Amino acid sequence: MTEPEQNAALIQTLNGILAQWTAPDFTTAVAAREGVVLDPGALTLLSILNNSGPQRPSALAERMVTGASNISKITARLQEAGLVERSGDPRDSRASLIRLTPDGKRAGAALRHSGNTLIDDILSDWNEEDRHDLLRLLSRFETESTRVAATLKSTQAP
Repeated sequence: MTEPEQNAALIQTLNGILAQWTAPDFTTAVAAREGVVLDPGALTLLSILNNSGPQRPSALAERMVTGASNISKITARLQEAGLVERSGDPRDSRASLIRLTPDGKRAGAALRHSGNTLIDDILSDWNEEDRHDLLRLLSRFETESTRVAATLKSTQAP
């Protein structure tokens, strides 16, 4: 296989993985295995807060590649479910932070457990060396993707 053919195959594979892992039916089914029944946007926001801690709505909007009004709607649904709360940002009294409540932390832990179980299911027939190689290569790929993305962003015209 030539290098352009390998690149095309890699892009096709990555697109397939991203499509599967971001499909609403997939994300909700994975979460539901642990009793977390939320819409995909709420699951994403809950996961971000669980992994990264309290966030400003603007930071959530940037990470989720959506607008402030959508973050407001998702936050309202999660507040209604008792999973998040708003609080003042100690670094800027004009801003607010969205943080997990104790119930939100339990839901976040259930999401993490569900993800771990999913990976165990997917990699059940892989040996330890293959699992290690996958992590090493994906981590390297992520690092290089971040580097190239920063370069691309810095060369864009304002």
